[in-house]
Amino acid sequence: MTSYRSIADTVHKYIDVPEKLYIDIIDTYEFQRLRRIIQLGGVSISYPSATHSRFMHSLGASHVANSLTTELNKKYPQILTKDDITLCSLTALMHDIGHGPFSHMFEDTIRMLCRNSENPACNEKFENFVRHENISEQIVLDTDSGIAKILEKEGFDRRRIGDLIQGRSVDDKPFYNQIIRSQLDADALDYLMRDSVATGVSFGLYNLERLFAMLELTPEGLIIIREKGLQSIEQVVISLYMQFSRVYFHKTVRCWEYMLKLFISQILQKLDEGEQLAVLPFVQDFSDNPYWKTLMTLTDDVIYTQMHYSVAKEENDLFIKKLASDILQRNLYKSIPLTEEMAESISENQDKINFIVRKHGYPTISWEIDQFMSRYYTPYDEKDRFAIMLKMKDGSLKQLSEVSEVVGSLTKPKYNNLLIFPASCKEEITKIVKDLEK
Repeated sequence: MTSYRSIADTVHKYIDVPEKLYIDIIDTYEFQRLRRIIQLGGVSISYPSATHSRFMHSLGASHVANSLTTELNKKYPQILTKDDITLCSLTALMHDIGHGPFSHMFEDTIRMLCRNSENPACNEKFENFVRHENISEQIVLDTDSGIAKILEKEGFDRRRIGDLIQGRSVDDKPFYNQIIRSQLDADALDYLMRDSVATGVSFGLYNLERLFAMLELTPEGLIIIREKGLQSIEQVVISLYMQFSRVYFHKTVRCWEYMLKLFISQILQKLDEGEQLAVLPFVQDFSDNPYWKTLMTLTDDVIYTQMHYSVAKEENDLFIKKLASDILQRNLYKSIPLTEEMAESISENQDKINFIVRKHGYPTISWEIDQFMSRYYTPYDEKDRFAIMLKMKDGSLKQLSEVSEVVGSLTKPKYNNLLIFPASCKEEITKIVKDLEK
């Protein structure tokens, strides 16, 4: 693989940039903004070294896509061409440009906003922001963006790139979608390793070169794995399980993120309802006219500045002011893990929780049952582009979960429930939970 430039990296040692076109895209306003978007949302509250950015992850995802497709091109040049390498690598580079502040947490923030708002028009106003892929696609398609101008000038099919980012099937080459958005895509292969290095845990450190060596292409263009590569792909799925259970779903992380989501969503909701708040112009602009351009001015540092501004200047909404102060001083909400049965019981008895939080001076929106589903491998039909297929020694194809007992055990969905509430309410809410358990 030729290299126009090499970028030093903690994960891949060096990221080779194939040609100047990539640098032109990297130097756009939209892409440079990713330097100020943290990769892991609130994870650094529990893993302080996890402060890496979406910028480096995007470079890494493009590097993985380039390395993977280059390896397959050597073996199957008639199926996967040089042009395919470029398209996959560039799409992987741009797949995250639509992220809001604190990455995926912002998507959850918009969901919370739409859930809590009593204004039906709120959903329509902000609905595009519940998935960052929607915004990434808009940036690629809108000729006002620097990225779109470069792609247009170089003759790329921007609609095709947008479809790939969204996970839509683009043509008769399924490896496109497998590389950009599947259970074995360049995105996951980079972030599992990168997040592992940044957090200081070792779950995501697997042999990427060995995995690539085990890949094959069917005549139809589907990426499959040779049977002797079973252990390599098992390591990826296991690392996904370990990272989510130990890092991404850490209870302290969930509490911090809940508070920040509440802070941002309350500001946007109150502004949408016409209330006067002490907000930065960038926040006001996004509230007034939410689209990709106004999102570009919202980054992690802007939200931190807004918190400081709310602490110093907010007089009309003391809850927002206190939330900002507590987040900045790490006075975090508390949590209690619940079974599904207990979560249902709490929901049926929410008046008791509402009474307690109001007694302590909080609005009823300041507590929630944080429900999130985890499943680390999803079985699909063998021809589906999301499936991970193994080529057995007899030439037959089998689902990964059919062959691996370990992966098979991770296919069942698990629903997690965490009751989150202000710290001052802990004693009374804990008593309520224990009483309901009886």
